[in-house]
Amino acid sequence: MPATTICLMNFKGGVGKTTLAVNYAAGLANSVNSKGEPYKVLLIDADPQTNASVYMIGEYWRKNIYPAPEKSLLGVFQRILNGSKVGIGPEDIIGSFIVDAPSSPIFATEKKIFADGKVEYLESSVSWPNLHLIPSHYGLINVEKQIQPSKTGKIKLPGSNAQFHYFELLDKISKYIKQKYDFIIIDCPPNLYMMSENALYFCDNVVIPVIPDWLSTNGINWLIMQIYSISRRYKRRTKSIRAIVPTLWTEKEPVFARHIRILKKSLASWKKIDKYQALLKQAEVWDGIQRLASVSKAIDSLRPIVDYESTEPSRVQLNLMIREMIRWREK
Repeated sequence: MPATTICLMNFKGGVGKTTLAVNYAAGLANSVNSKGEPYKVLLIDADPQTNASVYMIGEYWRKNIYPAPEKSLLGVFQRILNGSKVGIGPEDIIGSFIVDAPSSPIFATEKKIFADGKVEYLESSVSWPNLHLIPSHYGLINVEKQIQPSKTGKIKLPGSNAQFHYFELLDKISKYIKQKYDFIIIDCPPNLYMMSENALYFCDNVVIPVIPDWLSTNGINWLIMQIYSISRRYKRRTKSIRAIVPTLWTEKEPVFARHIRILKKSLASWKKIDKYQALLKQAEVWDGIQRLASVSKAIDSLRPIVDYESTEPSRVQLNLMIREMIRWREK
């Protein structure tokens, strides 16, 4: 069974997209299927800001990926654009399913910040053999300049006569990972340019993080229209917005609850419009994840929320969303 593919998308930055992407990946990797086997999960960091990569592998990214961009998603695209026919493979991925492989750097350390500002990295006793990463690099922002599509939106790679649409590139080099993993999560950049279009074409399911305030809520309408417009070019490859996820909100502020109600009412209205019904048929507004101190602490410590006890509110909120994503696959 091919991987269940999920991209987190919003043209607006600062909405908790990366926090959700990383913790969805960790939460799914911390779960088991109906046979009691842990899910195999890959996170692709497609955002040149590299926040998901730094969150997951910390200093390893700074020491090993930043000075060697060929070990990142940037390296994958550059290789293909330079004429290589070798798609994404094990050498492009941080993490291995081989039992005697070197320990993975994913969540391998815990960052301790002391009162005097001193920072110390401690080795974690927990390993993540079934959670893998294709990291990003700052230089990924320049890949779009290298891709020069024709007026019809098609590109031809060096050494090949075949032409295809620029937004198909990631999908065409991903046969290995689609068969190897149960879930693939893509953290998209905060825009709808070439990299996000590649992620959208690649993924079947779209999750939209949103801060439930006036500006962010208003922007969801435009985002739905843009995703619909872009995905119309994908012929038979239909897309499904599965969840609009409120983030960074608190029960203490009534304005957030009001905008969550507005989101639900607005989604119900959009679903009644014929042309959007296929895109939004399965869409829901989730309760999401609140602005909790435990979430900030997890990020600062470079740890996933699943490190917390199952009764911690942020862990409870995350688990509710993870169960829904598992249902997408198990159905």
